[in-house]
Amino acid sequence: MSTSVWTKLAALLVIAILVLTMTAHQVRFTETAVVTRFDRVVRVIPTGEAGLIFTAPWPIDRVRKFDARLRTYETEFTQLSTEDLKTITVTAFATWRIGDAETYLRAVGREEAAAEKIGDLVRNQVSNVLRRHPLSDLVNVDPQKLKFDDVERDILASVAPEAMKTYGVAVERIGIKRLGLPESNTREVFERMKADRMRQVNQLASEGDAKATQLRSNAKAMANKIVARAEAYAKKLRAEGDARAAQYYGEFAKAEELSSFLKQLDAAKQILQSGQTTIILDAERFVPFGVLQQTVAPRPTAERTGTQP
Repeated sequence: MSTSVWTKLAALLVIAILVLTMTAHQVRFTETAVVTRFDRVVRVIPTGEAGLIFTAPWPIDRVRKFDARLRTYETEFTQLSTEDLKTITVTAFATWRIGDAETYLRAVGREEAAAEKIGDLVRNQVSNVLRRHPLSDLVNVDPQKLKFDDVERDILASVAPEAMKTYGVAVERIGIKRLGLPESNTREVFERMKADRMRQVNQLASEGDAKATQLRSNAKAMANKIVARAEAYAKKLRAEGDARAAQYYGEFAKAEELSSFLKQLDAAKQILQSGQTTIILDAERFVPFGVLQQTVAPRPTAERTGTQP
């Protein structure tokens, strides 16, 4: 082949590369793109359709690429007021991504301006929502009374539709990162916390007294039942004893002396078996010890004679 042919092929190859460079565009899976033709949107490429795309060469078509990943914006410390006119300082954050690339291109244009617009919207809505909540919804010793989640949901519900409609931004979460209190509010919060603790202490003490009263009442009722049962059982035993004793009254009536002797003997036996007291007395004068003299045989005495044993 002649030199002119190679020159033409090289020129065609260069032209083809230039055309390909001007018409082929690579959209990454983390990006979304908007194709405009003479500044009029003709195509939007979402992240799910990322890849190699072809357009008319510039300046006919232009491809604008935007990062579609989740991003975070954090506000500065801002002094705000609550519903009960308490001053607080708040730092909020928002996580967002591009939801509508066409609206985002028209309203924001440059990605550097997006944070400023999102920040203005978040600050305004945080202020509006906090003015509808008292300080006790944010600072409280009772976890059941805290409404942080409700406050954050209210802010998100106010910001998300406006951000999508106005800027094409999908706000996925908004939260309060830091909450500060002035010194006067801090003292008031501490006093309220102390009062809440005292109410809890009084409540627990009252419940303890009520339980103690109930336990004492139950114990007294149980003791009365036990005593009543014991007395009933004692009466039953006494009645049985009296009934059995009555069987012997007739026999004792037939031998009054024997009955009296047995009673004295039993009493003396109980006194002597105690072993705790020594008694010296005249057995003839004190009952029942006279029985001892009656039961012991008299000692014989030797007759006096003239002879010595």
